[in-house]
Amino acid sequence: MLRTGVVSVTFRPLSPDQILSLTSQAGLDGVEWGSDVHVPVGDFDHAVRVGQMTCAAHLRTVSYGSYFKAGYSDPGSFADVITTAKALGAPNIRIWAGERGSEAEENRTAVADSIRACANACADAGMTVSLEFHPGTLTDHYESARRLVDEVAHDNLRLYWQPNQFKDEAYNLAALRAVLPYLSHVHVFAWEGAEKFPLAQHERIWRKYIDILRGSPNDHAMLMEFVCDGSQRQFREDAAALLRFLEE
Repeated sequence: MLRTGVVSVTFRPLSPDQILSLTSQAGLDGVEWGSDVHVPVGDFDHAVRVGQMTCAAHLRTVSYGSYFKAGYSDPGSFADVITTAKALGAPNIRIWAGERGSEAEENRTAVADSIRACANACADAGMTVSLEFHPGTLTDHYESARRLVDEVAHDNLRLYWQPNQFKDEAYNLAALRAVLPYLSHVHVFAWEGAEKFPLAQHERIWRKYIDILRGSPNDHAMLMEFVCDGSQRQFREDAAALLRFLEE
């Protein structure tokens, strides 16, 4: 099943209740709460409140979007990430696969070891862990991401996916097919290089992505992230476009 949602960092200036209201108005059904602004690591009481607010709004907490960088962040800090995620009611924690791209091999083993430790800790806590699919990390190319999953070798590890705005259509289609067996959630946007567009302008390629996603036996959330002008109006238009792609 393909579900929908928003990444809360799309609107960092808004409060959690404003984000919940906007998400409901847009017809989406979940939120990935970011740890940098909306649910800070270690503020457990606030995490409980945001989790309760999310449920009261009849929305799901899809994931806790942490900025823990495997192989670089203090390993001991991940315990507070887990405790915050549990207080929030998140079933998944998003982490980063280091802070250097796949051409930097010297720290690859340390990153994989750190990811494995995170996967173990999340399994003990009853949640999954997913890697951000992002430039400047070991998931900057889908072949490196697949290799990293093999190196970590833990069945509690998942991958996010998002289009690479600096690559062509053929690359992005191949990337999604390659990571589909490990996929948790998808970040949805319409970028070409550094320029953002209304999602409707990328309808053709997003329909291709959705066709691939529908071939997965697992559930995935399609999470809106970073609209072209940062406005709530554009967000609502993009959310309507995504819902239309999924319905037709």
